[in-house]
Amino acid sequence: MFASAWITHPEAAYSENRIWLFKKTFSLAEKPAHAPLNIGAEACYKLFVNGRRAAFGPCRPSAEEKYYDSLDLAPYLRAGDNELFCEVLALADNSDMTKPCFVYGVQRTGNMLLAAELDCGETVIRTDESWLAAPSPTADFETHTRDAAGAMFEEHAHGGEPVWRAAKVAARVDSLREKPYPWGIVNPMFVIPRPIPMLYQKEVPFADAGDGYHIADELTFGFPRFSFEGHGRVKVTYAESFGSGHEKGDRLDRSLPFRGVWDEIDVDGALTWEPFWPRCARILRIEGEGVRLVSFAFTEIGYPLTVPGDCDFGSEADNALWKISVATLMRCMQESYEDCPYYEQLQYAMDTSLQMIFNYQLTDDDLLARKAIRDFRLSQRADGLLSSRYPTVEAQFIPSFSFYYIFMVAEHWKRFGDLSLVRGNLRAIDGVLEWFGGCVDETGLIRRSMYWDFIDWAATWQAGVPTVGDDCHMATASAMYVYFLRAAAALSDLCGRTSTGDEYRARADRCAEAIERLCWDEERGLYADETKHVYFSQHMQVWCTLAGIADGSRARRIMENAAALETKCTFAYAYFWFRALEQVGLYDECEPMIDRLRALPSLHCTTIPETPDAPRSDCHAWGAIAIYEFAAVVLGVRTVSAAEKKLRIAPRIDGRDHAHGTVYTGCGPVKVAWTYSDGLFTLRVRSASGAEKEIVLPDGQTVVTRYADVSLAARL
Repeated sequence: MFASAWITHPEAAYSENRIWLFKKTFSLAEKPAHAPLNIGAEACYKLFVNGRRAAFGPCRPSAEEKYYDSLDLAPYLRAGDNELFCEVLALADNSDMTKPCFVYGVQRTGNMLLAAELDCGETVIRTDESWLAAPSPTADFETHTRDAAGAMFEEHAHGGEPVWRAAKVAARVDSLREKPYPWGIVNPMFVIPRPIPMLYQKEVPFADAGDGYHIADELTFGFPRFSFEGHGRVKVTYAESFGSGHEKGDRLDRSLPFRGVWDEIDVDGALTWEPFWPRCARILRIEGEGVRLVSFAFTEIGYPLTVPGDCDFGSEADNALWKISVATLMRCMQESYEDCPYYEQLQYAMDTSLQMIFNYQLTDDDLLARKAIRDFRLSQRADGLLSSRYPTVEAQFIPSFSFYYIFMVAEHWKRFGDLSLVRGNLRAIDGVLEWFGGCVDETGLIRRSMYWDFIDWAATWQAGVPTVGDDCHMATASAMYVYFLRAAAALSDLCGRTSTGDEYRARADRCAEAIERLCWDEERGLYADETKHVYFSQHMQVWCTLAGIADGSRARRIMENAAALETKCTFAYAYFWFRALEQVGLYDECEPMIDRLRALPSLHCTTIPETPDAPRSDCHAWGAIAIYEFAAVVLGVRTVSAAEKKLRIAPRIDGRDHAHGTVYTGCGPVKVAWTYSDGLFTLRVRSASGAEKEIVLPDGQTVVTRYADVSLAARL
């Protein structure tokens, strides 16, 4: 229960970009063993208790659902006097075109509100007129880079002490859904409990590298905190590496230009300062005359993902790649999955669908995945198309990204076997497929849309859109349509909607026939990206293989021929490229891309860049493919069906002499350890009892068992 009031400052204006301060002092006879707090804000808050940062939130909302956070403040409280100090970020209303837009991923109504309820046992503290409120001395927000529009940057004017006034009660908090809405009218500030854990906080060291530079061991995301003395202006620049934009080499090469986003801080005497919004950096540079840096600390924040610590994939190169892949995923998991922590900080559907796959190898925690699936469902327009990124205050539509929502639901079903989640998303899946159905013309193929027809950042494509000349059709999107129609048919069958499943299969067959008739090039042994057979890409062959448009010897033929194509899949498409190669028995062809990833640590990369050749962002988790490959292929562990508790374990040697690790499956964690020496392969598998395991040894020997602890060997 959350029975408190929304408070504001008496002079707070509607729809402004500003930071406000709130505080409340109180006394306790003794330190409480437990002190549960519920807290929410419009748009964001940062809470300090007795000078210590305790929380940052609330959980990132959608336009339809707002959240409040819950945490225990007992570790921060003490006997005697205590202070709650809260910074609240007010943001202009989504529809106010007269104001700059900051923090695109945060929904807002233009109000400035705070609500809190703290139960200390002997007393309950609630937001009311006894709280004090003041405008922050932060003078202005900066818009010096649109690329980093996911964040906000501040000019800090050290203008003396805040002028405090009694807070004003604005409205009550509504948070219980058990009661009916009066007259069916919904309070726009209705809040529900946070569906994911609070973010972790940990200190990350930065080494003083001279000339104002401070460098961390790996890319991090969180709150820098500076103490300065003197008089003057300090500029703090945050960057992922030396080198910038698409021009990067060795990330620690100081001969490359140093560019980044920055804060400017005015110092007049002694000042301790922390930006309101988190910063992403591997390298910081602090510049300013007449000012001395007294101290600097950095608190990393992120989703509390627990990663198995017992993994070894048989080589230093692969272990290093695993490490930076896991670091990439963790930096891109905050209040939602994010494309990259340095730039947009937005939850894109394609990125998110892949991050979920990687997430599932490391833990059975699917809370962030469930929230993401729900977020995208809530983004759906009346015509069926989903937002390409959500939550966001700037609408963007990449039609192919709506397909990945179907992929999210299908993969969650396979991994967790939750039929209720499938049922709850079928109506949105229907809407997506209806939208694409409306794009199919008399040829049977999907036409170009009025939106961004992005597929992948292939080097030969303009803005990630397949080159099709003067053709008006998108053959790659058509092949994707076939794949996802068939995936949706299977989901419909699960829920008893067999007639809908039959309809989707019939649509898929018609589109597949059109692709075969209009795009197959017998001479090249490939499917063209358009109907005149001028342009060909690996992507088209991938989807024709995965969708079953080509099968058997033809599928193998097109994947063999795809290897030499100029238009290649990037890191973003590695998962689908690898699955298509694996499906036709050509998994060894994955090695060139894996080798490119293995080379990254030698460039001092600590995360996976956005693309192989022009890495604007140094941290894009759609490229953390090693998490899946090393767990599902090297260790060989895959969930066949969580609902039926069926697993398949088929390790690959691929030149290694050993590997061991833990993989999460939806049937409990599975520990695998194997060795290969002098022609003898030995395997030990430990898992929860009850799961059916089909174990396939490298010589093809297959054992099906439900034993929890299994040891096998094969002479190769």
